[in-house]
Amino acid sequence: MAATASTLPKRKPAAKRKSRKKQSAGWLVWWPLLFGIAVTPVAVKAATLMALTGPDGLRLLYPWMLIPKLHLLRLSDSLADTISQAMMYLQFPLYGLFATFILRRKGWVAATLQLTLVHLLAVALLFVAGRG
Repeated sequence: MAATASTLPKRKPAAKRKSRKKQSAGWLVWWPLLFGIAVTPVAVKAATLMALTGPDGLRLLYPWMLIPKLHLLRLSDSLADTISQAMMYLQFPLYGLFATFILRRKGWVAATLQLTLVHLLAVALLFVAGRG
């Protein structure tokens, strides 16, 4: 005998179901951004120490700070210095912000790989532009 609609167990409507992702704490989702903000003072201090070793150490730690100073962008010196100074303090919080959005969609492995790729591409751009 075929089951009728009255004998089947009732399911919750789709609108009332909550996914596990949406049940997480609101501020806990933003931990990569908070981590990026927290690590910035340490990275700035490390940059002052790495500057003593030469420009290569600074290129690895802060590639986005050095990109505005590239001559191929043709920015004025004062504008390039202003953007570079801002990027020194914004690089890691921006990484945290991007990681937050990537974590929501794809997970921590994808976030780590994508941010590493973005960072290494910036380092490679500095390397290629420095050779030319």
